[in-house]
Amino acid sequence: MKKSFVALTGASGVIYGFGIIKALQNAGYQVYVTATNEALLNAQAETGQQYKDINDMFENNHIKDVTIYDINDSGAAVASGSFKVDNYIIAPASMGFVGRVANGISSNLAERCADVAIKERRPLVILFREMPLSNIHLENLLKLNNSGAITMPAAPGFYHKAESINDLVDFVSGKVLDILNIENNCFKRWKS
Repeated sequence: MKKSFVALTGASGVIYGFGIIKALQNAGYQVYVTATNEALLNAQAETGQQYKDINDMFENNHIKDVTIYDINDSGAAVASGSFKVDNYIIAPASMGFVGRVANGISSNLAERCADVAIKERRPLVILFREMPLSNIHLENLLKLNNSGAITMPAAPGFYHKAESINDLVDFVSGKVLDILNIENNCFKRWKS
């Protein structure tokens, strides 16, 4: 079974992470996840629900059958380059996360896994959610791009005539899977 690692950081848009995890599972992937405390706070603000902890956040957003790691678990299997993961996705990625990883700093599991992806030359998608972008943000995103990461803005298209927020999330989730060459039917494809 193919394996994917997904981390949610402190940027707005945790529902992108939830959507991507579900899309990966629908594509037959075993998914390993983690989330920062800031992601938990954003999830509470954005969903209007209160969660006891990260596990409760995933469970209450219908994320099941995943391996959940504590953000501070430096001994997690996914933190090692010898543990084979097919792709790594950070969604949403805060600019703090982007800056630390772009400069080789890994102070938590999400940052360490991004570092592993870069050093092992494995696919790494960083779905950032910030605007406007400063020169510092742009320079850090360019550093990551030059290191082999794929940096994508969480920017949905509208040609598929979305009828709900979930349709917009599905569009972005599908685009992330597309860039990793993972078959999906998350959104209606462009037809001329």
